[in-house]
Amino acid sequence: MSKYISIFFLLVMVSVLLFFIFGSVYMGGGDPAEEAVYTFGTIIVLLLSFVISLFCYLIDLIKKKR
Repeated sequence: MSKYISIFFLLVMVSVLLFFIFGSVYMGGGDPAEEAVYTFGTIIVLLLSFVISLFCYLIDLIKKKR
Protein backbone atom coordinates (compact mmCIF):
# COMPACT_ATOMS: atom_id res chain seq x y z
CA MET A 1 0.00 0.00 0.00
CA SER A 2 2.89 2.38 0.62
CA LYS A 3 3.83 2.03 -3.05
CA TYR A 4 0.53 3.57 -4.11
CA ILE A 5 0.70 6.31 -1.50
CA SER A 6 4.14 7.27 -2.75
CA ILE A 7 2.84 7.23 -6.35
CA PHE A 8 0.02 9.56 -5.28
CA PHE A 9 2.30 12.05 -3.53
CA LEU A 10 4.84 11.97 -6.35
CA LEU A 11 2.11 12.74 -8.88
CA VAL A 12 0.72 15.51 -6.69
CA MET A 13 4.11 17.18 -6.25
CA VAL A 14 5.03 17.00 -9.93
CA SER A 15 1.59 18.12 -11.10
CA VAL A 16 1.34 21.06 -8.71
CA LEU A 17 4.86 22.15 -9.62
CA LEU A 18 4.07 22.03 -13.34
CA PHE A 19 0.69 23.68 -12.78
CA PHE A 20 2.24 26.67 -11.03
CA ILE A 21 5.11 26.95 -13.50
CA PHE A 22 2.84 26.95 -16.53
CA GLY A 23 0.18 28.99 -14.71
CA SER A 24 2.65 31.79 -14.04
CA VAL A 25 3.76 31.76 -17.67
CA TYR A 26 0.27 32.00 -19.15
CA MET A 27 -1.32 34.36 -16.62
CA GLY A 28 -0.16 37.94 -16.35
CA GLY A 29 -1.65 38.51 -12.90
CA GLY A 30 -4.02 41.03 -11.43
CA ASP A 31 -7.14 39.17 -12.54
CA PRO A 32 -9.57 38.04 -9.82
CA ALA A 33 -10.40 34.95 -11.85
CA GLU A 34 -6.80 33.83 -11.50
CA GLU A 35 -7.38 32.67 -7.93
CA ALA A 36 -10.37 30.61 -9.06
CA VAL A 37 -8.32 29.02 -11.81
CA TYR A 38 -5.58 28.07 -9.34
CA THR A 39 -8.14 26.69 -6.88
CA PHE A 40 -9.99 24.55 -9.41
CA GLY A 41 -6.75 23.52 -11.08
CA THR A 42 -5.32 22.31 -7.79
CA ILE A 43 -8.50 20.37 -7.02
CA ILE A 44 -8.40 18.73 -10.45
CA VAL A 45 -4.72 17.84 -10.02
CA LEU A 46 -5.42 16.18 -6.66
CA LEU A 47 -8.38 14.20 -7.96
CA LEU A 48 -6.57 13.03 -11.08
CA SER A 49 -3.54 11.98 -9.02
CA PHE A 50 -5.85 9.91 -6.83
CA VAL A 51 -7.45 8.30 -9.89
CA ILE A 52 -4.05 7.45 -11.41
CA SER A 53 -2.96 5.87 -8.12
CA LEU A 54 -6.13 3.79 -8.06
CA PHE A 55 -5.53 2.66 -11.63
CA CYS A 56 -2.02 1.51 -10.67
CA TYR A 57 -3.52 -0.41 -7.75
CA LEU A 58 -6.14 -2.04 -9.95
CA ILE A 59 -3.59 -3.03 -12.58
CA ASP A 60 -1.42 -4.69 -9.93
CA LEU A 61 -4.46 -6.38 -8.42
CA ILE A 62 -5.48 -7.83 -11.79
CA LYS A 63 -1.92 -9.02 -12.46
CA LYS A 64 -1.84 -10.86 -9.11
CA LYS A 65 -5.08 -12.70 -9.87
CA ARG A 66 -3.71 -14.17 -13.10
